[in-house]
Amino acid sequence: MLKPLIVFVAATALGATIEPARPPAPLGAAISAEGYATITSAPPAPFIGAEPLAPKPLTAEQIAAHEQFRRAGEFQNRVREEVQALASKLRRAEKGNFIDLYYENEGDPHVVFRFLRDGPRTLARYTKNPSFVAATGRYTNAELKAALDFMMNTFLPDRVIAGAGYGNKQNRAEIDINVTEAEFQALAATKGVKIPDAVQLHFTAMRPASVINRPLPPEIAPLVRVFPRDDRPIGMLNSILSRAKVVLRDGCFRSPDQDNALVLFPLGAQLFINGAGYLAFGEEEAPGYARVGEEVVFPGSIAEVTAPELLRPIHAACGPGKVIKVNGMRSAAADRAQGAVTDNANTLRQLQQMYGLSDPLARKALDACKKRSGFGNCLLTPPSPVARQVDCPAGTKLSSGLCRTPGGFVRPLPKWIAELAGAD
Repeated sequence: MLKPLIVFVAATALGATIEPARPPAPLGAAISAEGYATITSAPPAPFIGAEPLAPKPLTAEQIAAHEQFRRAGEFQNRVREEVQALASKLRRAEKGNFIDLYYENEGDPHVVFRFLRDGPRTLARYTKNPSFVAATGRYTNAELKAALDFMMNTFLPDRVIAGAGYGNKQNRAEIDINVTEAEFQALAATKGVKIPDAVQLHFTAMRPASVINRPLPPEIAPLVRVFPRDDRPIGMLNSILSRAKVVLRDGCFRSPDQDNALVLFPLGAQLFINGAGYLAFGEEEAPGYARVGEEVVFPGSIAEVTAPELLRPIHAACGPGKVIKVNGMRSAAADRAQGAVTDNANTLRQLQQMYGLSDPLARKALDACKKRSGFGNCLLTPPSPVARQVDCPAGTKLSSGLCRTPGGFVRPLPKWIAELAGAD
């Protein structure tokens, strides 16, 4: 019973130390003497795209909504010129009283003209149209703009405003705030700011960033100098897709195809070792996530980070340099695979529904189209529009610029499809 104790004491006396076992490094990682990881490439995780579901039949509610939209559109087209003429007259004759107007599309479509005072009696002097109604507002557009400008000038540097505007039904300047109400109220108190009565705030964040950005797992934290994440939601983005390769060099995340810029990840990003042993990032190990060392795809442009509070921890850990933000963590390889599956499924459906091809012939045409493209997917070229009925094949009728059979199928078939059909 005493022997293990004697051995331990002797080892300690000789200066030996017992170090805890270091967790195994992620696959493909080189570990520096300081313990920081470098990962410059990684194979994408296996990904099988899911075929999109066929469109479901419209529900009764959707049909009713479409009908309401049609009614509202017809109403607006019918009264637009009269509305414009009346608005022009009110701006001159009721200057200082007339605020603005908006189209109300719920229920029976009508137009609401807003005044600061005595709205119904004022509007009755200028029109008897029963579809034109009056409402009383509290603020002029100039007052709303002034309140909006005050909020933007006061809080925009704090990056808490996600969107703003005025001219709504509520006659308020509406502002979307991307932090919790408690965080915003604390910020306003620190600034000594009173929110104008003309402003209506909408809070979009349910939890503070400190809770959403969870700490790194202990087996991963020593591998990186910093895992920088935004403290705000992404917000409005350009309607484009961007791509950037993300690598890890000596514990710092960089993008080699963006001038080796340092990288800021989105709010809520997680860093983990996946089931195959690779270092990866995402919200979780879900289909389409990305591994460190591969290209990611995300919405919006690649923007440079300028907020000092975001730059400071990155530069402190990794040194000076440009920092860019990636707005997503989806594998570009997975995105391409899903895109091909989606495109091909939509094309197959289009071949069947637009041209009336049988399922076997549509699949044969799809395979031929994929071979023609050379990219593994197929996108059909829209049929050329037809201007005159005399240019339509026999047995078809011109409809919305295309020649259609009694069953609604487009004719003539594209030449390459006709050749396949003839071969069958």
